[in-house]
Amino acid sequence: MPVRSLPRLSTPMLTSSIENACKRIPPLWPLQNFVAVNPFLGLTDRTFAEAARLIDAVGHGPMLMAADYYRNKCRAGLISEEQVAVAYRECTGLPAPENAVSWLEAELDQTEESARILTVADRIDRARGTNWAGFVTDEISKWCSSYFDRAQSRWTMPRRDESLYRAWKHAASIDLNPEVYGLRGFRSLVRALPDGEEDAITQLLFLLNVPGDEAEDFLHRQLMSIFGWSAWCVYRERQTAGENLTRQLLAIRLAYDAALPAMGDGYDASRKSFAPSSFTAAKYIAQLAAEGTYRLTLAARLAAVTAGEQSAHRKQLQAVFCIDVRSEGYRRALEAQAEGIETIGFAGFFGMALEYQDSARCPVLIPPRYPVTSEKENSELNTLSEAWSNMRGSASGCFSSVEAGGLWYGLAMAKRALGWPDKVVANSALQWQIPLESRVQLVADALRNMSVDPRTLAPIVLICGHGSSSLNNPYGSSLDCGACGGHKGDVNARFAAALMNDPEVREELMLRDIVIPNDTVFVAGLHVTTTNEVALYDTDLLTSGQCEELQGWLRGATEMLGDEGVRRSRDWSEVRPEWGLAGNAAFVAARRSRTRSLDLGGRAFLHDYDAAADADNSVLSLILTAPVVVASWINLQYYGSTVNNELFGSGNKVLHNVVGTFGIWEGNAGDLRTGLPMQSLHDGGKWVHEPLRLQVFVEAPGARIDQVLEAHPQVRELVENEWINLISMEEGAFYERKREGRWRRLPA
Repeated sequence: MPVRSLPRLSTPMLTSSIENACKRIPPLWPLQNFVAVNPFLGLTDRTFAEAARLIDAVGHGPMLMAADYYRNKCRAGLISEEQVAVAYRECTGLPAPENAVSWLEAELDQTEESARILTVADRIDRARGTNWAGFVTDEISKWCSSYFDRAQSRWTMPRRDESLYRAWKHAASIDLNPEVYGLRGFRSLVRALPDGEEDAITQLLFLLNVPGDEAEDFLHRQLMSIFGWSAWCVYRERQTAGENLTRQLLAIRLAYDAALPAMGDGYDASRKSFAPSSFTAAKYIAQLAAEGTYRLTLAARLAAVTAGEQSAHRKQLQAVFCIDVRSEGYRRALEAQAEGIETIGFAGFFGMALEYQDSARCPVLIPPRYPVTSEKENSELNTLSEAWSNMRGSASGCFSSVEAGGLWYGLAMAKRALGWPDKVVANSALQWQIPLESRVQLVADALRNMSVDPRTLAPIVLICGHGSSSLNNPYGSSLDCGACGGHKGDVNARFAAALMNDPEVREELMLRDIVIPNDTVFVAGLHVTTTNEVALYDTDLLTSGQCEELQGWLRGATEMLGDEGVRRSRDWSEVRPEWGLAGNAAFVAARRSRTRSLDLGGRAFLHDYDAAADADNSVLSLILTAPVVVASWINLQYYGSTVNNELFGSGNKVLHNVVGTFGIWEGNAGDLRTGLPMQSLHDGGKWVHEPLRLQVFVEAPGARIDQVLEAHPQVRELVENEWINLISMEEGAFYERKREGRWRRLPA
């Protein structure tokens, strides 16, 4: 196409549109620490229903399940008549029709049409049956995978020291591939673009004839068409201040649209199309009713438990576990081993915001503050390992490395397939240089936020992190501890136990009237969620008798839960080493006596909380602003990956290829995939994860919860815009928090 002079077009509205479109994209963490992220993170200023309609328009896909899914729930009795009526009144303000479930089943067959925002590639493909959108995605993915590569490839992209946009502009201006494919004049257009991404976006929008008041949604659609790489750029921006990577990617994406044939001069023709809506009132009513049915069922079970006062008597063992839903079953099994065992739920980084091996071992909402190292490993061994890695990855050495190491690899694979155990390697001692005052404060805060009375701590207190164990699994870190930044929780547990055992720390705590019994010993552990085994660390302060008794209790809990996971964790061909957090649906912040007798099916995050010991709401504020938010990210990642795996998930795990060591393609090209694979959500015959928004139960008066929400608008936004559902447990009654500060009592 002929290249014409592109006049500048810069207005405050356009600048705002670019900024807002980029803010709508969530970050994507790398495989090394693949933490769960709310895929709707940039949309929480809207209600869930408003966001669903926007995603239908710019993402061309659903935020709700298919009609058949809800119809089957109705027929199975998993959506109640009462809850359909409640949901209908909420959505319409009118009384529900008679036989509400039958009405809903009939309405689920109805369809609506909605507007879809189109890229130019979308419009041409719909008109001609071509695949320009796929070609553009592959081209951008080719350049991004080379630019962001983390030494997976030994041959690197030129000019990686420059910005993404400039490196692409240089390479694309001499690349013949688009013109061979039929994109005539592409190199000339690229050469004519400004060197700055902001100017390029402005000029490309002018060329595309995009009205300023429609630019934001159009730009959002551009980014959604390469959603994975957009999310990766957002992540990189979070890590490196000053990089405008998302804007640079947006300029690149617009350039391909501007170069496409048959574009014409009219933006109106490419602006919208109409298609059956993935969001209908009936489906949303069904979703609300399904969530309401689960909410009432859980409320009834919690109400049936008589929660006694915290016992003043010392236990034999107190074990602190992460609030992760996979801890719930193990906690019950461990408590069943002896009357004197009590478990405690607390965020699995244990309040220790560490940096270890250049990675954050804390929730991504919190910056790491305390560097921790370990004894250096054998440097000669490291040198040999690096040399071997270089030979395997080089163009000349890769073939000879297979010849030299093939037999060894074969034996290693056979060993794993037969389930032979690996050699156990002792952990290196942790090292840190942290002022005493900071260490004392860390322990004081941790004990307070665990809702424990230091004076009645048991002789043995187990601080138990968690992590997964699997082979040949690029998504392995997604099964580790989200509170530890997508890593195992052993380092945090060992650090916390060491501080709590430190005589200097205990002496200073006594000056603050925080008295830990002299005979209390803290010991670190790691709950391997795949096998339900617990490994112990740094047990030198325990007597041999204490150690044997503790190990016996832990073995007993593991045996109660079965050992099928041992086989799966050692099978390199296993696509489902464990189910992770599939099924998660609730968060309960309450005294342990409220949940101890309940089997919650591994669906609930359990955080200990005693409102009577939290007069200033400091612990409640921490719970609602950190663990609840992280749990909602996890919940919404599972939700998004289930309702729309094509957009928010990562497809078929069997087809995954690692890109640049940090991301995944499904196949050998395409967009970077986000979210969870189908094998983490579906067993091949049915859904294992039920997509419900998080139901947050807090054992505290509604007035106190309101005080926290008023002080933290970002949490109030999650509640009032219906991204989570918040329920107060108060004097045997349950109240649901609605919009504008209203509380509605749940039926008994």
